[in-house]
Amino acid sequence: MSNTRPTCLNYGCDKLVTHSGARWRPFCAKCHNASYGKEEYAYGVMPFKTGYCSNYSDEFLGFPCPVNYKKAEWAIGKTEIDHIDGNYYNNTLKNCVELCKLCHQYKGMLSGDYKVQNKYGKAYRESLH
Repeated sequence: MSNTRPTCLNYGCDKLVTHSGARWRPFCAKCHNASYGKEEYAYGVMPFKTGYCSNYSDEFLGFPCPVNYKKAEWAIGKTEIDHIDGNYYNNTLKNCVELCKLCHQYKGMLSGDYKVQNKYGKAYRESLH
């Protein structure tokens, strides 16, 4: 496991990500703050997160997203980053998708993501020594 610091997931941002204390965040510090409205995104940077579950429109996970954004507008923006391979240290555009909390939890349960997280975390911690 490499402890190489990844690049921010936002389109057009080439800054290195920030650390949350336990692992790398998917975004650099500036983009992280911008996502909370604390500052502006840098010129030319487009957010990775749209506020909608990627599984909502095409059901690529093999099950329908249970969130109806037309009836529950409060759910817009309540999304999470899912790491497709279950390795939350692998912050690349090819490995990350935006999911609602329900789809994220169900996908993690079906794919066994929660079972392998400790494996990646242990390997990462050992690579630091």
